[in-house]
Amino acid sequence: MKATHHLIQEHKVILRTLDVLDAVAASVEAEALVNTEDTDKILDFLRWFVDAHHQAKEESILFPAMKAHTESENRPVQHMMFEHDQERRTVEDLETDVRLARLSPFVSHANRLSSTLRNHIYKEEQLLFPAADELLTLEEDEAVTEELNRFETALDTQILDQKLHDLHALERKYLRK
Repeated sequence: MKATHHLIQEHKVILRTLDVLDAVAASVEAEALVNTEDTDKILDFLRWFVDAHHQAKEESILFPAMKAHTESENRPVQHMMFEHDQERRTVEDLETDVRLARLSPFVSHANRLSSTLRNHIYKEEQLLFPAADELLTLEEDEAVTEELNRFETALDTQILDQKLHDLHALERKYLRK
């Protein structure tokens, strides 16, 4: 399996999370009320899975492999890392909005995060990952894939199982009405 395929599978989970975030934002806008328990679960998932898990893999494993292969990939990789930083700041803004019960900014930040992260995923899958697939030799791709697999510890797998269970419950609550 290509290293990029592993990351694309994670993108599918991220998109599911964004679907829930969109529904929560719509609910907040309609009801003028934030369910902090649900938003905490979503924000925790965004911090843990999207940032500390998925984006950390990209930034510490795939991107360096691409940059080491050719200098021409430095700029697109830097742009993706810049977008990761923007997404982190927007998650921080969402957390602040929830804590201070700022409903309108929460909806605005949720919509912005959903839009920018969906666009980011599109760019990675349509532009950056195909470039990685072309750049990396079979041996380099296998090495990157092995590093991606080693990144996940047994504890990570256990935590991910619980977080996916929580995500599924939120999907049932917000998306299957």
